[in-house]
Amino acid sequence: MPECVSTSVSNSPTGGTQDGLLFFLSAWMFRVGLAFLTFEQVRPFSDIQVSDYCFFLSIFLLLFQPSSLLLASHEAKVLWGGLLVLLGSLVSLLNASSLGASVGPLARFFVLFGLFGPLAVIHSKHIRMNVSFLLGGIFVNCVITLLQASIFPGIADTLSVNPTRPDISEIGRFQGLTSHPNIIGLSAGLAVLIGIGLLCFEENKHIRGRLTLVVIVCGIAAILSGSRAVFVSLVAGLVALALSQKHRRQTIVRMLLAVVLIAGAVSYLVPAVVSQFGERLDPSGLDVYSDYGRLWSAVYAAVEISQKPLIGWGVDHLDDAGLTEVPWTGEIVGAHNTFLKYWHAAGLLGAIGFLALFFVPGRRMWRLLKKNPSRRSANTLGLGLACYTLLFIVSNLGPFDYNRFLYVPLFIFAGFAARFPVPFARSSVASLRSAEAIRGSGGPVTA
Repeated sequence: MPECVSTSVSNSPTGGTQDGLLFFLSAWMFRVGLAFLTFEQVRPFSDIQVSDYCFFLSIFLLLFQPSSLLLASHEAKVLWGGLLVLLGSLVSLLNASSLGASVGPLARFFVLFGLFGPLAVIHSKHIRMNVSFLLGGIFVNCVITLLQASIFPGIADTLSVNPTRPDISEIGRFQGLTSHPNIIGLSAGLAVLIGIGLLCFEENKHIRGRLTLVVIVCGIAAILSGSRAVFVSLVAGLVALALSQKHRRQTIVRMLLAVVLIAGAVSYLVPAVVSQFGERLDPSGLDVYSDYGRLWSAVYAAVEISQKPLIGWGVDHLDDAGLTEVPWTGEIVGAHNTFLKYWHAAGLLGAIGFLALFFVPGRRMWRLLKKNPSRRSANTLGLGLACYTLLFIVSNLGPFDYNRFLYVPLFIFAGFAARFPVPFARSSVASLRSAEAIRGSGGPVTA
């Protein structure tokens, strides 16, 4: 995979201690974990994903270098959302049916927000490497999805280890090594967004060629997944990317050109698949009753939340949010909205924490963009905002309670923004030093 983004920042008081061998090995294992984020059907030795093993090993290596675990206050601020979710989960135990039933969800929240979140912030310094490994892993899983839909239908079953869900490709939707077609579709959409964003800014023709291949393959995999949320979230992400750039006209023109060329290539390569996906976007399609059922469950979840809005129903009821029978179909459905599920289970603190995961780092990215950073830095910050937009929409179109592919990239970009030096602060220091030098030489000093 190309090293697409060369921006890296270091604004941590521990920056001088983070270049040792152990930290390097920890960062390497973290990035390997990033590459395996979407390989949810590969769980060697137990029910733990292969990416989690890499993250745990990365944390273990950091324990031998405690100074690298220290975060500055502005870096720790991006973790507040996860801490609020954890606090809300603990408070919700007052309404839990039993402590034993709550141990599992509590442990998962702690691992995700108490361990993997800080780990991603610590290793967010080199955004270039993080994005490269993330794109590379999604690309490989998308290749597996293409093979599953064409010449090797059993490849997912062959490569899976202790899978949690069966392959459902017989219904015409393909999932690769993820646990559901929606996940490969939405992660492929994230890869397409990142790839198009980098194509608009990258000048090296060799890297542009590799990025084009990544975008086309991931675009086909997204269509093969049958996930309609890909279209909505990807369009919103592209709009956010264009609006975040200072030179908007040039970015929009490049983006539209890239989208048209890639869409044309995908339509030419797999016209039948594109046609089938178009039918799923038709409001009169076969999934109309499913859509009504999801709306019905969301309304039912909101009614349940109104009964216990502050403390919630308990983390052991996370999967019960909006769980009801749709009157006109008899289908049992639950809420397909992660925000509602967090509020239902972890109360108001869980809801506020979930929103803070997106809006606290997003606000900092936006403020940094308004300080006129360098063009390359602005491109990276804008890409982060676009990814946040896509992932926020994704989280509200499906029940992604603990999915690593959604939350870990959030903390990667959040850590990058938190460690990014504020441009005006740098210029202010330079001005003060210049003023001191003039004052020392006896020259005039002006405001």
